[in-house]
Amino acid sequence: MPDNGPALRDIHVPQVSMWWPLAPGWWFLLALLAALAVGLVIFLRRRGAWRRHVEATLSSLREAVARHAVDGDTLAFAAAASELVRRVARSRDAGSVTKSGQAWRDALAAMAPKRDVDALVALDAAKFRRRVDLDVAATARDVEAWVRVAMKPRTIVNGRLGRRAHVAA
Repeated sequence: MPDNGPALRDIHVPQVSMWWPLAPGWWFLLALLAALAVGLVIFLRRRGAWRRHVEATLSSLREAVARHAVDGDTLAFAAAASELVRRVARSRDAGSVTKSGQAWRDALAAMAPKRDVDALVALDAAKFRRRVDLDVAATARDVEAWVRVAMKPRTIVNGRLGRRAHVAA
């Protein structure tokens, strides 16, 4: 080859890391992913704490069922289950503690709209009787199902009551 042109050197690409500096879009995506991870952790912790709270509330019902299995005292079971229902109802609506009869039935139905509350209303009357003829297993299932629905958090969205926040007393 003739040497009549300038002497050219090879092209050298500078050493640049592929991770730094990132484009602004990647930083935004990383920040968004970090915020989502933090939000997910907060959500899961709150949900776990709420479930532990519900389980702790239902522990008195489980103790009453276990006591009934040992001693067969249906009246004591009815009193404990009725007390649990009253306690949960009071936590959802403070005015419900003074209600009885149809007003009590309506209050229970309002706290768990799609649940049958007949067994719960019968508990309220059964605790004052000498003898109680009650299916303990079925009543315990009804009480537990009602408590789980009634204790769900509620929110007020656009002036309407939804799920997620406490009902105002």
